[in-house]
Amino acid sequence: MKIGIYGAPYSGKTTVFKLLVGEINESVGVAKIHDRRVDYLSKMYNPKKTTYATIEFVDLPGLSPELSRKDKSQILGKIQNVDALLWVIRAFKDESVPRYFDDAAKEAEYLYEELLIRDLDIAETNIQKLKGAKRKLSQFEMHQLHALEKCEEALNDEKFVKLVELSEDEKHALSPFGFFTMKESIIAVNLDEESFRTHNYDGRDGLEKMAKDNSLAMMEVCGKLEMEINELDESEREEFLKDLGLTESGIERLAKVVYSSLGLISFFTVGEDEVKAWTIKKGTNFKKAAGKIHTDIERGFIRAEVVKFSDMEKIGSMKEIKASGLLKLEGKDSIVEDGDIVNIRFNV
Repeated sequence: MKIGIYGAPYSGKTTVFKLLVGEINESVGVAKIHDRRVDYLSKMYNPKKTTYATIEFVDLPGLSPELSRKDKSQILGKIQNVDALLWVIRAFKDESVPRYFDDAAKEAEYLYEELLIRDLDIAETNIQKLKGAKRKLSQFEMHQLHALEKCEEALNDEKFVKLVELSEDEKHALSPFGFFTMKESIIAVNLDEESFRTHNYDGRDGLEKMAKDNSLAMMEVCGKLEMEINELDESEREEFLKDLGLTESGIERLAKVVYSSLGLISFFTVGEDEVKAWTIKKGTNFKKAAGKIHTDIERGFIRAEVVKFSDMEKIGSMKEIKASGLLKLEGKDSIVEDGDIVNIRFNV
């Protein structure tokens, strides 16, 4: 899963990117999804290695009104290669840092419109192409035409394609076009310290309405505070967060919001060698999940031994879990739930 960080120059998006993935000089990096369940299991098993779930992030070039349409198209073209977008919207005040927009809502509206313009162009171009065909359209092409016309209507009404009601055939028919407004989007509002404490900033109402109207997840962070938190040792960090009324940093919360908004969940494998979180899509069955560990395990799948994390945390040992009858056997078609501790039995 690859997430593009989308925003205007001077919004703090590169700061957010570096906080997520660590101080690196590349525009691509991997963020660790901090998970207290992994911490708990690691303390229990004391493994040689502990592995958290991860998501890959890409820092996209900043998009601004002064760019030519050609330059904008080149930047927007990079969105084609990501699965979802994390918008970083500036809401902090800093006279030393230039800004293009008066408030957060206007900045978001600009970024929003650029996606709409691109998608509308794709829809209109392909509708004309299909209608102008000098032959009878195939059934697949008819599905494409009907779906594109629905998308065109929504985009003209300034609505994201992901909100359009489509049949499964129509969704499949749209896949070649890669509509940007069909991708999941999450908004991170980058505040200054005062705004972060008061949750009040210019453009807040408009930004919240846009997010609500388009079913976009939204959360607030303070890039400047996060940089300070990042430099503290663990005890100082806990005290700093406590003063803010928080138990974890904004960047940790942001990574989790991105993770859950994309419909991702974690299951765990445990042992003395490694405690590991595995990332899968919600609704994945145990056989397919086994393939995340190794293709041979999926191929030779027999059954899954499953313990709920909540039971493990409550009881405190695998031995007592078994004695209490809380270890369950699941077949290949059973669905994995977030937090399942899994041991796969297989034979190849």
